[in-house]
Amino acid sequence: MTDSVISIRKTLVAASISLLALAAPGLAQADLLLAGSSIALSGTTVAAEPQLAGVVLEDRTDGFSFAGAHGTVSGSIQSQVVRAVDGTLDFYWRVFSDANSSDDIGSFRLGEEHTTDYRVNWRSDGLGEVAASSANRFTGAQSSYFNFYFSHLSAAGAPVGLGADQSSYYMFLDTDATSYAYTGLMDVADMNQSHIAATLRTFAPTAATVPEPGSLALVGLALAGLAARRRQR
Repeated sequence: MTDSVISIRKTLVAASISLLALAAPGLAQADLLLAGSSIALSGTTVAAEPQLAGVVLEDRTDGFSFAGAHGTVSGSIQSQVVRAVDGTLDFYWRVFSDANSSDDIGSFRLGEEHTTDYRVNWRSDGLGEVAASSANRFTGAQSSYFNFYFSHLSAAGAPVGLGADQSSYYMFLDTDATSYAYTGLMDVADMNQSHIAATLRTFAPTAATVPEPGSLALVGLALAGLAARRRQR
């Protein structure tokens, strides 16, 4: 076998490995939302990312109402916690706008959602009519805050959001957490984010607290002292 043939085969193998990496559901990086960044969202499915399959642990709906530019905007937000097949937790939200809402909802906003990596998207294989077109995450002390945006162009070419009597597809945060609490924050805002609903609570991932080395040493001393007192009795 000539060196040129060997070189061609190595190139083909390397190319095949690269294509497999891109196709593997768990290796997609497009939905990774870094601090201070904005990304476009194209939606995903369980068929494309099997690790999203799971069991719903929590499901609740909370209403909102606020004064918009042209009247009252009202609706509800559905919050879910899902135990994925890999044992980790995913957090889902869906926004509903009432039939009599006066203005479009431009964004769904979340805070105090602490996790290692912020992987966000929306589910095109679920219920809904309006997709989140993009997401943005803040920096610094607010790096656990991020927004989903509904802005898209209408058939007439005008920017619109989640309109009256419409609902969003499920938006989600895919995490490596295994526990959760009712400590997250959420709200919705109009297209310009100049009119905003009151803040509501939602579910958020939590991490087990690992004692610092100094704390562990104190615990050890306390246990040793307790054992000594028992021996003296």
